[in-house]
Amino acid sequence: MTTLITVRDLSVAFDGKEVVRDVSFSLRAGECLGIVGESGSGKSVTARSLLGLNGHGAQVTATTLDVGVDVLEATPEQLRHLRGSRIGYVLQDALVSLDPLRTVGTEIAEPLRAHRVPAAQRPARVQELLTSVSVPEPELRARQLPSELSGGLRQRALIAAGLALDPQVLIADEPTTALDVTVQAQVLELLEQNLSAGRAIILISHDLSVVERLADHVLVMHRGRVVEEGPT
Repeated sequence: MTTLITVRDLSVAFDGKEVVRDVSFSLRAGECLGIVGESGSGKSVTARSLLGLNGHGAQVTATTLDVGVDVLEATPEQLRHLRGSRIGYVLQDALVSLDPLRTVGTEIAEPLRAHRVPAAQRPARVQELLTSVSVPEPELRARQLPSELSGGLRQRALIAAGLALDPQVLIADEPTTALDVTVQAQVLELLEQNLSAGRAIILISHDLSVVERLADHVLVMHRGRVVEEGPT
């Protein structure tokens, strides 16, 4: 299988304080990498490094940070293309991540707009995406505000936005947080379907039991370091 991501010796610091140190991993098509650790362990900073999203104040170094382009050498235009089209990113808190004043359909269409998909094509793509993540009554849901959806449907909408440009890799950052057990299982099943379709996934969680369901390989992080790793 094709290797999509190669990371060697990734370190990240803010204001001289190192928050990620010497993290290495690779990811191939159809694989799931789990990254587990408590809050503040460096999981999300590691993920954002793949997209160049840690901000101008971050000092990022690596022997290799290759996601199809060298992130450390990429131009702003290359990074913009990378985000969404090659790597989709699903944030952890749907109620916070989705703009409360914009409809769900508008939010899902935002990556399409940013990548200059013609406006006339966006509504049909939004319907297709909502259907693909098993949102009932997709036309109605697209017109609703995030607050009008249940927690599970909001999370599905976030995943739909992450899949909008059909990326090869999907980063799911705590996708089951604050969801009840039944809805957690539904979200994980949805991610599992994406794996079966050949998409690679980086699944980030503080809960090892969540990660073990999908991951082929797990990194356990503590205070910015990988303290344990291996196949599930």
